[in-house]
Amino acid sequence: MPPSKKAALLGALCADAYALGAHWVYDTEQIAAAGLDMDGYNDPITAYHGDKKAGEFTHYGDQTVWLLESIALEGEFVLDAFCKRWKAYMQEYKGYIDSASKATLAAMNAGRDALHCGSDSRELSVAGRIAPLLFCCSDDKERLLKDIQLHTRLTHCSPLAEAAARYFGEVAFALLEGETVENALIQSIEDYDDTFRQWVKVGMRSTHFDTTEAIKSFGQSCSVNAGLSGVVHLLCKYSDNYLLAMQENVKAGGDSAARGMVAGMLLGAHNGEECIPPEWVQKLAQHDHIVTLMEIIDG
Repeated sequence: MPPSKKAALLGALCADAYALGAHWVYDTEQIAAAGLDMDGYNDPITAYHGDKKAGEFTHYGDQTVWLLESIALEGEFVLDAFCKRWKAYMQEYKGYIDSASKATLAAMNAGRDALHCGSDSRELSVAGRIAPLLFCCSDDKERLLKDIQLHTRLTHCSPLAEAAARYFGEVAFALLEGETVENALIQSIEDYDDTFRQWVKVGMRSTHFDTTEAIKSFGQSCSVNAGLSGVVHLLCKYSDNYLLAMQENVKAGGDSAARGMVAGMLLGAHNGEECIPPEWVQKLAQHDHIVTLMEIIDG
C-alpha cells in the first residue's frame, strides 16, 4: 500500500474517535471489564466527555477539524485566521476544555496575539493535531515544519511540546517519502537532545514487551515524557497493523487519544488508506464534513 497523506489525516481522526470510549481511564482492568466493542466506536465510559457519543471526537479531534476547516477556507495555514476560529469555537465549546486550552483562551481574552497566548503545557496531544498541516503541505518539508511550529505555539509554548510536534512531523514526512518506520524514526532524531533521543530509543527497543506493560512503564499520562515512547512502541510493534495498534493502545489506558492520534497519523501515512477499517471512516460523526474539507484543500 502506498504512503498517503489522506490516510495520515484519517488515521489520526479515527484513532481519536476510537479512543473516546476509554479515554483517560487509567485502570486497565476497568477498561477490560467495561464491555467495549473493541472493533468499533464506543460512547465514553467516563464523565470527562459529557454527552459525546460513539463516532464523535475528543477535544483533540475537534480541534483538528477546526484546523482542517481553517486551511480549507484560507487555502493554506494562516496562523491569525486559525487563531480567530479556534477562539470562537473554544468560547462556546461544550466538550472537555483542558488546562492548555483554558490558559490559551484566557491569554487571548487578555489581548495577547497568536504567537504569545500559548500555555506552558508539555502535553503530547498537540502533536496529534498536526495531521491537517501534513495533508496540505506534504510536499514542502520546510513549510510543513514552520507551520507545525506556529500551530503548536498557539496553545503549547513549551519547548518540549514543540519538539515533539516537530519530531513527529519530520517522521511523518519521511514516511510519506517512502522511508521505513525504523529509518524515519532514526533519521529524524539527529537534531534532538540526548533525553529526547533516549525516549525514542527506549520505545524502539520495547517491541518484545506487552503493550500495556510497556506503556505503563513509560507512563500513561498526557505528557510528552510519558507518551512519546509509547507512540514509538506502537509504531514499531504494529508497523503494518493499524487496527491492532489502536486496540492495544486503548487497552493500555491513560491518554490513549493523544498517543493514538500520533500513532494513527504515522501508521496511516506509512500504510495508506487500506490499513484503516473502512467502517471506522464511514462512522465518523463528521464524516461528510471532513471529506468535503479534504476535497476543497486537495483541489
